[in-house]
Amino acid sequence: MKKFFIGIDFAKTKFDVVVLCKDDLVSRGEHNQFCNTKDGVKQLEKWLRLACGNDVITECVICGENTGVYSMLAAKMLTRDGYTVCLESALRIKRSMGISRGKNDKKDARDIAEYAARHYDKLVVYQEPSQTSEALRTLFTQRRLLVKQKSDLQRRNKELTGLYKDNPLLKKMLASDKRIINAIDAEIEKIEAHMKSIIEGNPEVKKVYDILTSMKGIALVNAVALIVYTDNFKRFDYDARRICSYWGIAPFANQSGTSINGKPHVSHFADHYLKSLLSQAVVCAIRFCPDISNYAQRLLARKKHISIVHNNCKNKMIHILVAMVKNGTLYGEMQKN
Repeated sequence: MKKFFIGIDFAKTKFDVVVLCKDDLVSRGEHNQFCNTKDGVKQLEKWLRLACGNDVITECVICGENTGVYSMLAAKMLTRDGYTVCLESALRIKRSMGISRGKNDKKDARDIAEYAARHYDKLVVYQEPSQTSEALRTLFTQRRLLVKQKSDLQRRNKELTGLYKDNPLLKKMLASDKRIINAIDAEIEKIEAHMKSIIEGNPEVKKVYDILTSMKGIALVNAVALIVYTDNFKRFDYDARRICSYWGIAPFANQSGTSINGKPHVSHFADHYLKSLLSQAVVCAIRFCPDISNYAQRLLARKKHISIVHNNCKNKMIHILVAMVKNGTLYGEMQKN
């Protein structure tokens, strides 16, 4: 077990740091604050050597909340310099602390340090993503934002057209909305083309992409989502159940004693956008993918509700896809075997 546990509370322009020793987890710890820049991270490393000694790299574990771009710079720099860095879910850290009064950045950093000490055996060490993974994730996010902007603009234009179609003073504005929508469509096509070129340039990712898209219903966007958010299926160790849970399609029981006996339901702790993408895929798969189609028909014959049918089919798809990737076989080849 490490000797020092360092908690970092990341913000946009700064981050707070608290150092706790494993022999004194009830103390307030040593606190400092740094700018969230390259110079700030270098100053943090100097301060850690003063606070923990010259063996700080081998004797400490650094833990922070996974706040996306805000935590990315420090995590990358510290990992490259040999530190053990872990980025944990903010919700997991918050729930582990039990009842807590008050909140500030210093207290949050100390809570993270204590979390790291008490859950040391469960921490997952951060690994810097490859350039391919970073690029695909950034493009995927950019596409997601553009799709939302297009949807909002289309909805607004439709409402205004219905209300003011006879008003000549608004004719130009309504026409400009359509030009913007067309421009967004063009940008989305460019992003998708860029995604494909990146995939083509990486043999390992290309192999997984070809396997995923060999199944009816899985096209570019769903394939990229699976590759990016599972780190090419390595993040979840090819565990289909864990991936289903992350996508928000794994049902969980709701039972306790004799008074609580609810039906299993999916959890709302999930990325609803990823789930919506898979919802679109399953509609196509039910029509054109033999395994999914037959499975759906069996569920319908048992009088299952259509929402349950769709969710179960999503589960089935993920399990099949994980098996395909793990075995390195295309969908057609798997059927023959």
